[in-house]
Amino acid sequence: MPAVDLKTVFAKLKSLGGLFATLGLTLHTTEHGPSTQMTVTPELQGGPGVAHGGALMALLDTALGMQAMEVALQRGSAASTVEMKVNFLRPAAVGTSLYTRTQVQSEGKSLLVVTGTAFDRDSDAPVAFAVGTFNVYKPARPAAQQTPEAPRQPD
Repeated sequence: MPAVDLKTVFAKLKSLGGLFATLGLTLHTTEHGPSTQMTVTPELQGGPGVAHGGALMALLDTALGMQAMEVALQRGSAASTVEMKVNFLRPAAVGTSLYTRTQVQSEGKSLLVVTGTAFDRDSDAPVAFAVGTFNVYKPARPAAQQTPEAPRQPD
């Protein structure tokens, strides 16, 4: 059993502000594992009336990352994105509620490969599909103990 659970890590990351808070991301536990959710707001549109691809990528990066973090926490470690590829399958209109499903495809000593799909909650139609590679590492400080820091000044 991990010392810190995934919901605690997610809540701490969201409390730090930044993209988690800006996108209005939430985390739910489902029978399929962790699910990151978001509603496409007018602030997240790229083209008129549809989600910006970057917002969808951020949703999926967070979803895949939470799946990777769940594995990492069981090892007393943390996880971070190494690379990610997204296929956009159909537009998500402003007002659309999205949810994700993820799955670990490969679990190595220091790398995880995770796939995931973002779905339209109303139609269950897939909106985007992603594949990501994540590094599993021992953090200097656990995520649940992180605090906002002033930007580092150039040397």
